[in-house]
Amino acid sequence: MADLKNKDVYAHLAKVIDAVVAEKPKDAYSLVETQRSLLQTQLLLRGLQESAKVPAEGECNTMDTEALADYVKKLRLLDQAPSEEGAPVPVCAIPDFVEEAEMLSWAGVGLGEMESYKVMCSLRNLAAKEKDAGLVKLRFWGKVLGTEADYYVAEAQREGGGDAEGDEADPDAEPAGQGANQYTYYATTDLAGDWRRLPDIKPREILAARSIKRLLTGNAGGKVVTHPYFDGKEEVYLRAQIARITADTVICVKGYLKREDEEAEEEGPIVENEEFVCPAPAELLKPEAWTHMQPHILLNGRTTHKEIPEGDSPEEEELAAKMKEEQTADPARKVLRGLGTDGLNWTIKQAGDNTLFRTSPDPAIPPRSNMVTYVRSLSWPGAVCVVRGGHFANLYVGYGIAAAEPAFFPPAPPDVQEEPEDPGEVEEPHLAPAEEAAPAEE
Repeated sequence: MADLKNKDVYAHLAKVIDAVVAEKPKDAYSLVETQRSLLQTQLLLRGLQESAKVPAEGECNTMDTEALADYVKKLRLLDQAPSEEGAPVPVCAIPDFVEEAEMLSWAGVGLGEMESYKVMCSLRNLAAKEKDAGLVKLRFWGKVLGTEADYYVAEAQREGGGDAEGDEADPDAEPAGQGANQYTYYATTDLAGDWRRLPDIKPREILAARSIKRLLTGNAGGKVVTHPYFDGKEEVYLRAQIARITADTVICVKGYLKREDEEAEEEGPIVENEEFVCPAPAELLKPEAWTHMQPHILLNGRTTHKEIPEGDSPEEEELAAKMKEEQTADPARKVLRGLGTDGLNWTIKQAGDNTLFRTSPDPAIPPRSNMVTYVRSLSWPGAVCVVRGGHFANLYVGYGIAAAEPAFFPPAPPDVQEEPEDPGEVEEPHLAPAEEAAPAEE
């Protein structure tokens, strides 16, 4: 392929030189630029043809033609709205990702217009397929890059939290609809294909994911070959990384959410604040203007500590003391916690027009601005939150690896011990005359 491209470049350069010699234009540089643009366009079209795996003329075979026809058919089905008996299928609430992608482009992230539209259509088809699963809201969580294929991840909120999965009960696992299992996640490597529901996560799986550093391959059913050993398929590792990233990077503007009962001492349900007014762009540059939306994952892999059992036996008292010590060393954090005290690294920037304008003559309504404020996570590269005019969106596009995690280097074996020094021969000790044993009596 490289030889073919070099020949094309040589042929075009020859044509450019022939045209300059034959026509003798006054501005030969413009002619060279025009021919160079045509060359780049042809090479770009050839690259797109190769990336789409379209067989070149004369190399077409039956298998490639059928594969291409099937893919085109899948794309056409992706663009069609799902319907039953001629009527559209009612689906759950889905944010307009195409509109969010326009905001995200100001932050330098996103998937492009065509891919964003395919994401929106694929989410619509997923919501129609899972219409009987009790979905309340469905949003595009992000894209996790892999070595062989990339994962597109969707986040679903179920009515009542959903049902617990599996027959084996894990006493440490949080129930569906709570903690790290608050949402249900779906993943796919092909937006025109089927979505795969990821399993609920368990604390021991989160702890295992923290101890390894590995790139995903794109094969959800494959084994995770790493050290230390990870007991689970790649879909479990993907789900563990999603839980960690969600807990650390999904944020919102302060005041957008509030506790349902603000006077209660304990943490209660979190609801949207109907009286929320987005602050001015200058205020959004401060870390104090942002809060987390998801509960923090503790060192034990849960978002909350288990209740301390009561008992009088020595074993129960020892267990209670151990759990109290654990809770003191790693106390639970509030859900609506600020960015300044979370121990993570952030950067806040703005882009766009900072002009303030009023949409209503009422002085009580604050002025608006088209300025886009975006917050990037330096602890999880690829996580970003953008806000404009009170509308915000969270997205992750990365490899699913934290920035602070060190590279894995197997520890070297200990040094071989040296042989001890030979002390040489030592004379046999003799007892003193006074210490000699007396002869035995007959």
